[in-house]
Amino acid sequence: MILVDTNIIIDFWDKPTDIARKVFEENDIATCGVIKTELLRGSNSANQFEQMNEALADFNYLSFSENDWIELSKQFIILKQNGLVVPFQDAIIAFLAIKYNCVLWTNDKHFKLMQAVLPNLKLFCAKQ
Repeated sequence: MILVDTNIIIDFWDKPTDIARKVFEENDIATCGVIKTELLRGSNSANQFEQMNEALADFNYLSFSENDWIELSKQFIILKQNGLVVPFQDAIIAFLAIKYNCVLWTNDKHFKLMQAVLPNLKLFCAKQ
């Protein structure tokens, strides 16, 4: 399963490529609350909000449990001990990718930095 970050989805909606289309069509795609919220808050109308929400409903949804907040805190400590301070939402996305054993498709540089400290974080690269 591929957890697709906000920036990849926005790029695909703005300028779909054949490569990205193929990845979306041939793989199980996942999202999570953070990514969904980041996308929906960018809508410009109620109609656009509904269209985006409908499109996202086709993806698998990765949820967060109460105990996950404790484990996420431990992940933050590991990152901090290694000199990394990353945005809260990026840490949540990385945590969920690891928890659900997904590969993460993103263009965000924070994830490559986190991967050096969190070896279970797998990053996806679409073949160009």
